[in-house]
Amino acid sequence: MPIAIVACSGRCCVSQDAVESRTINQRIIPRWIDDTHFSFTEELPTGERVTRQVDCESGEIETVSSEDGGRRDALSGGPLPVSETSATDSELTFVNEADESVELYWLDQRGFPTSYGDLAPGKSKTQHTFSGHAWMVRSSEGPGGERKFYGSVVAGARPLVAKISKTFDTPESLTPRSRRRFRARTAPGGSPDESMRFTVEQQDSDGERSATLRVWNVEASRDSAKDLLTVNGADLVDVSWSPDGTLLAGWKLVRHEPAMVTMVESSPKEGGRAVVRQHAYRLPGDPYDDYELFVIDIDKGEALPCELPVVDFGRPRVRWLGDHQITFEKVDRGHQRFRLFVFDPLTGETRTPIDESTETFIWTMHGPNVPLVSYFGESDEVIYSSEASGFRHLYLVNLSDKDSAFHFDPQSSYDAIEPLAITKGEWLVRKIESIDEDARSIDLMVGGFYQDQDPYLQHLVRATLDGESLVPLTDANGDQSFEFSPNKDYLVTTSSRIDSPPLHQLRKTEDGSLVCDLVQAQRVGDDSNWRSAERFHTKGRDGETEIWGNIYFPEGFDPQATKRYPIIEAIYAGPHDSHVPTRYLHGARHQDLTSLGFVVVQIDGMGTANRSKAFHDVCWHNLKDAGFPDRIQWIKDAAEKYPALDASRVGIFGTSAGGQNACGALVFHGDFYKSAYASCGCHDNRMDKASWNEQWMGYPVGPHYSASSNIDNASQLQGNLFLVVGELDFNVPPESTYRLADALIKADKDFDYLVVPSMGHSDGGRYGKRRMRDFFVETLQPQAD
Repeated sequence: MPIAIVACSGRCCVSQDAVESRTINQRIIPRWIDDTHFSFTEELPTGERVTRQVDCESGEIETVSSEDGGRRDALSGGPLPVSETSATDSELTFVNEADESVELYWLDQRGFPTSYGDLAPGKSKTQHTFSGHAWMVRSSEGPGGERKFYGSVVAGARPLVAKISKTFDTPESLTPRSRRRFRARTAPGGSPDESMRFTVEQQDSDGERSATLRVWNVEASRDSAKDLLTVNGADLVDVSWSPDGTLLAGWKLVRHEPAMVTMVESSPKEGGRAVVRQHAYRLPGDPYDDYELFVIDIDKGEALPCELPVVDFGRPRVRWLGDHQITFEKVDRGHQRFRLFVFDPLTGETRTPIDESTETFIWTMHGPNVPLVSYFGESDEVIYSSEASGFRHLYLVNLSDKDSAFHFDPQSSYDAIEPLAITKGEWLVRKIESIDEDARSIDLMVGGFYQDQDPYLQHLVRATLDGESLVPLTDANGDQSFEFSPNKDYLVTTSSRIDSPPLHQLRKTEDGSLVCDLVQAQRVGDDSNWRSAERFHTKGRDGETEIWGNIYFPEGFDPQATKRYPIIEAIYAGPHDSHVPTRYLHGARHQDLTSLGFVVVQIDGMGTANRSKAFHDVCWHNLKDAGFPDRIQWIKDAAEKYPALDASRVGIFGTSAGGQNACGALVFHGDFYKSAYASCGCHDNRMDKASWNEQWMGYPVGPHYSASSNIDNASQLQGNLFLVVGELDFNVPPESTYRLADALIKADKDFDYLVVPSMGHSDGGRYGKRRMRDFFVETLQPQAD
């Protein structure tokens, strides 16, 4: 059964006020009638629900039906909805009026379905759920695998009846998606004209691995297969035909198996002796698998020379260009150089239409949402994502045009690559929504676009691929989500901010102009004690850059009170994203701590993502920085604005990278932070996964790793530390925390230490959170005044 997706956990999850109040119209679902008309359901503060019909051309909104909020027919077609955060109980009654069995599904916050069983014809089922949770109905699995779609429904605050009878077009998200391939015109094993086949036969004898590539004519038997290539101590992988059928290409793979991480499960469920658990785990500096390109000339039956670098990081892919040229990507180990190669096996010519290097890092792993290279389906063009200008922008490169090249290094002039730019300016691309090759346009989610708005708010823009035009499609002051009309002439947008319920609007895609406001979400019910989080920003360490974060206040907070409130920072400074919420949530975040008299803050300091390249680069070779100089200044400035905040009593907590940050606050900034709860932290980046840590700390491993280590610098610890670790943490090896404890003991430092039997990568679970609250109450004394 789906549970309420609440904003906090522990003994103070949801106040009575949060249960009694609710936010109506947080989301609307457009039901498109045709290209210029749609309807949506609006809930009134009385609980009544009305259906509005919108004329996109005129902007007129008409009420077409009104319901009293009682039981009603609710299933409809269109794109699948997703569940929203809610703590308001509700129910759905499904009535199967179809002539076949159906299956009921709950849709989570990502739209992923969870089955709730079958419902036979003529039967009904009343299902407990929560307001804002989404459900769908499909015909039960039958012969042939085809399944009808009977619609979806979003539960309201009052009970609904979903009568299952009418079928709708199956949403695109439920249909098998055709994977776009770049000039990929081959079938597995078979040549383009289907005249020949190949196979790769792998052998492993007495620990000695070998692989043989064999090919045969389909008119003959497989017994006539000819050996083309045999390798020892390696595999042959990802073999494919050239589009003209004259070549076979693939990768000779030499594996470097990572060493094992060993853990002890002290309290197995089945009882008995402790159990040793092991799994492979690659650490920074450990070798990755090696990939070496090979190309076979089928007519000659021999390998062609390939004077190309071995790919020693990541897994490359062969993409065919034209009849027989090969393209592939290479990220150099350490993430400081990226190249896209074009190789002609017949002439041996090699060129790099894309070649970028940097003094810090190129972001290639663990994000971002924008791929480095986006390949077109109908041409030889690609879109390259780069921060060469100082912000992440997009560049158009034609792989067939030798004069079209993106070459950039720290000594280069940006002027050389600017003509390739699709986007430019002191803002960044956050996501590619869609590329229209025919219209030569691209839809993008961007950040920092409006100088008078929060830089973390995302907006939708449309650009032409020639870089000559860019049209902002949203401008409301909030983080944007959207849905296009069927012909994409209009879009329904939702803008959301942490301090304001969402606003829904209708806009034109031609110029982004506002057609009309549709509805503003609002809080209803007993809201007397509710106070929104505050979005606060101030100058960072350089005195120029704005640092943004949130302040969560206790109920009844008086900013001028003589009673002073200690502060707790919830930290996660992983460079792979920004982490402070920007969207509205009905429930109160961090209420388990604010209810005890703490003011809680969250801050995106320098070194995190989604700002400028210089902002992000602060983390390079220096994860101990974690934006602390910015965070400390931000907290001091917040306390200056609200004198009731006590900046002399500041605690901090975090998990995983946040656990490293929380402990690092006391190791490197113990003169400011007084108490830290650090759970499952990667306390030395040499002891955590290679892919994540090398992205920010670089390769090879050097003294800078030690400089950022909580373990190596444990003797500097000041303040009250509570360490927590799960003995079965498969994400961050628990030995990282064990060795920190060992270093603290050797340095004669006092600290609290909790090892949770059988727990994995976690914030400590219910027990750990209770201990965390008690720890902060004891060490920061919120009621001391």
